[in-house]
Amino acid sequence: MVRKNQGHKTYFYDSTSNAANNYYDEKLYENTYWNDSRDINQTAILTITNSSRPWVDALQIANNIRYAVTPNFNTAAGKSYISRFTMPSNTSSSVASVISSAAILQYYGHPCQGTQPGTTSTCGTLTVQNIWGAAVSNGEVFHPCDLTAAMTSTNSWNTTYRNKFVKVTNLSNGQSIVVRVTDTAPANQGIELTYRAWQSIGQPAPNSKSVKIELMS
Repeated sequence: MVRKNQGHKTYFYDSTSNAANNYYDEKLYENTYWNDSRDINQTAILTITNSSRPWVDALQIANNIRYAVTPNFNTAAGKSYISRFTMPSNTSSSVASVISSAAILQYYGHPCQGTQPGTTSTCGTLTVQNIWGAAVSNGEVFHPCDLTAAMTSTNSWNTTYRNKFVKVTNLSNGQSIVVRVTDTAPANQGIELTYRAWQSIGQPAPNSKSVKIELMS
């Protein structure tokens, strides 16, 4: 989804002489709702319909876009092409096994966090600790709105389930989401969802055994 006719300006690379007026005047990762009565200018540019595994379709579409893009200059990683996401091998819509029926849940990566040097970033009345390294364990760039997760290093969950799809269910309301494991969480932490994935299942209680984790087939 994209917003249009909002009068916002976004410049990822600026070579003009009027740089002082080139800015983005809203949060870069603001939530976008499919049906929002407050804003008629939200437009769906692609809809995945009648899919039993939309998480696979969405990842494939993202990779197709990345494959088609040729950057005008090397990326931050020094590459002349846009890296593609790792596609897990377990792409079935069914569950293979239960990893944990009650796992400790944490979330990380608030959209207001930055990666610039310093301790915190401020967004409105919220002050959050910056993310010092933007890269996750599988080599991709961390993004707070990606539907990904970090698994604990305890019992080698981080390596066993890395680059796999897992289903995470909020035990308090039954809402679930399929995420891709890309990162390592601290020992005894269970699973850490990105901020957006955590929001999507109703914000299960952090630091408690509030979610069920299942491995997709």
